[in-house]
Amino acid sequence: MIFNSFPFFIFFTTVLILYYLIPKKYRYLLLLLASYFFYAYSNIMYVFLLLAVTILSYTSGLLVSNKNYSKIRKFLIFFSTTTLILILIYFKYMSFILNTINKITILNFSVQNIIIPLGISFFILQAISYPIDVYRNDVKVEKNFLKFALFISFFPQLLSGPISKSKEMLPQINVNHQYSSNNIHNGFLYILYGLFKKVVIADLLSVGINNIYNNLHSFTGIPLIIAVFAYSFQIYFDFSGYSNIAYGCGKMLGFELNKNFNSPYFANSIKNFWARWHISLSTWFRDYLYIPLGGNRRKKYRVYLNLLIVFLVSGLWHGPAWTYIIWGALHASYQILEKNFKLKFKSNYLNIIKTFLLVTLAWIFFRANTFSDAIYVITNAFKINLNNIISQIMSIGWDRYDLFMLFIFTVIIFIIELLNYKKGIFNKIFNLDYRIKLLIYIVLIISILIFGHYGPGFDNSSFIYLGY
Repeated sequence: MIFNSFPFFIFFTTVLILYYLIPKKYRYLLLLLASYFFYAYSNIMYVFLLLAVTILSYTSGLLVSNKNYSKIRKFLIFFSTTTLILILIYFKYMSFILNTINKITILNFSVQNIIIPLGISFFILQAISYPIDVYRNDVKVEKNFLKFALFISFFPQLLSGPISKSKEMLPQINVNHQYSSNNIHNGFLYILYGLFKKVVIADLLSVGINNIYNNLHSFTGIPLIIAVFAYSFQIYFDFSGYSNIAYGCGKMLGFELNKNFNSPYFANSIKNFWARWHISLSTWFRDYLYIPLGGNRRKKYRVYLNLLIVFLVSGLWHGPAWTYIIWGALHASYQILEKNFKLKFKSNYLNIIKTFLLVTLAWIFFRANTFSDAIYVITNAFKINLNNIISQIMSIGWDRYDLFMLFIFTVIIFIIELLNYKKGIFNKIFNLDYRIKLLIYIVLIISILIFGHYGPGFDNSSFIYLGY
């Protein structure tokens, strides 16, 4: 069940109505049942894995908080973290590991096609962090197992985040949320805004991008360059759209989830980019990997090694492929070069352009089906043929109407995002009279229905990050 589907609309509407009808003391139980139903909808067998991960993290937290086990608290943290990582490795990376061993050795391991449970990378990270938070006294241990299970499985964030810290989420589960018309109105606006990004822009962008990357050797030059830059926008609109919907669903239920994006393409450095892109993941790796490795407190070259480790792990976390590892290595290299050589222009606009170009280059490896495909894109993108440019652009898979809509809506969204970053325009919209907000809802709904990408060959599948 995905956010941009009719079954989710029915599911969420039902949960929302029941949530505010039943007594407050039972609401967390409703959300827990809803979350497990939501997860079981795709594959009921995944539920047992989710439950096992929850039990392990919960038990570890209890033991770490128990004074009788004070002498072995570090071992308990090591055990729970290692076990959860091994679970992630088995489901997500075992086939990749065995294939790699088979390629570089004379061994010939039998490789099974293991189905990767949806969202496993996200809920495993939440499960890992909880006992550590208890150990650090960042949060009080949660003794109610069912409330803790909701923390791990809360359906708006279960499949693709944002990744919540226990100190942020558990206190909210223990609050009796009052019905708030503002929360309903503002949450609904976030949902519509996210759906617009996904259905109107990202899904239409995917048509041309998929056509290029699935038929690479049919293209050189201008079509490849357009596809490369288009993917930078697709992944932004797709994932930020998901995050907007997740935030809106949480808001309507009275929860304040993390906001995952803060105008990342206006960043003036790679470090600044990662402070704005997928913020909950960046924060997780900072708090639970980079700082424990020594962070910036070590000698210069150790700091560089720490950065490299974090981004290699981040790349591997995104998927079991060398392309993701190279993507992570590129971002580590960017930051190391920025730190070592102070690579900055005097003009902030040039720094923004430089950062966007570097990020876009790295996205090639993120999107390419294989390493050789990524190399093909890089080596053939500048074999530019200036003859019949219009027909080359049309060969990508969009018609003139599509291109016009993509340009107009992309510009509009980025103006809105910039105004929100600079002027906090969302807060001003939220404070408008409800009649004006109703008009905005109607405009967004009609725009989604008219301009949304549907029709033959359309797959409303998945948000890009659902695979991670």
